[in-house]
Amino acid sequence: MKQKIFFLIGILVFVALIIGVIKMVLGKSSKQGDLRVESNPVASVFLDNKHIGRTPIGETSYKLDPGEYTLKIVPDSGSTQFASWTGKITIGPNLLTYVKADMSESELSTAVDVLWLEKMSGKKSEVSVTTMPDSATVMIDDETKGMTPIIIPDITPGNHVITITSQGFLTRTMKVQLTPGYRLIAALKLALTSAKSVTLTPEASSSASTVKTATPSGTIKPTPKTTPLTSLQDPVKPYALIKDTPTGYLNVRMGPVKTATKTAEVKPGEKYSYDKTETDTASTVWYEIKKDGVVLGWISGQYVENVE
Repeated sequence: MKQKIFFLIGILVFVALIIGVIKMVLGKSSKQGDLRVESNPVASVFLDNKHIGRTPIGETSYKLDPGEYTLKIVPDSGSTQFASWTGKITIGPNLLTYVKADMSESELSTAVDVLWLEKMSGKKSEVSVTTMPDSATVMIDDETKGMTPIIIPDITPGNHVITITSQGFLTRTMKVQLTPGYRLIAALKLALTSAKSVTLTPEASSSASTVKTATPSGTIKPTPKTTPLTSLQDPVKPYALIKDTPTGYLNVRMGPVKTATKTAEVKPGEKYSYDKTETDTASTVWYEIKKDGVVLGWISGQYVENVE
């Protein structure tokens, strides 16, 4: 009799353990978010330096725990050498983070859009827009709202058109469906107008009767490339000629110091006009370079030949 009792108790404990494991798995998956990555051309995708596949990623579902990750997109090698892109992304519980990258030969002419939703109180919607470079004009339904970075509160949920414009850069247009109680966050890296034209139409939506999930989707309508980023004609003197570097590129930064935020990369052989120079504490000369009259940022003179 005692053996039967112990046997039954063992079975009950085993069943309880199985149920507990199932609940843990289901509980974890219900809190995970989704990642979708698209690119043109096809590229390899790395998450925190781990290769997770080639684009498109997450057409059905790619689950991740909530948090911040480092995403790197490396275009496949071919007849044209495209620049890679690295940036931070945020994954929210039960939400989709959407990344669309239109790669080019230079990071300066590469456009990247990162979109995700963030839960907030209230029944209205909000839109947060940041751009690289900043000070881009943001319009919602053809009404100017201000310059980036910007948070636009108290927007009626539903369908809206967001337009971002900046002199010297491609205009970005997004058709979005705003969800009650959620903030749509759009972090955009703008591309110089010499790059191919792209229209992105993500749609973020969720139903009150279902799990709150952002479901953006993108449509790309590229037009043929016209003028390459590096023109055959030299810029007006004086200009900065990028020399060979150990990495094969030179970082462009927001300020004339090594610790300033990196905004792009330029390649050896490229030529950029400049109006300003600064000397840092290490006696390194920095150049504020421009392309077609648009300020791109600062580069170290360590790998620059000044052509006067």
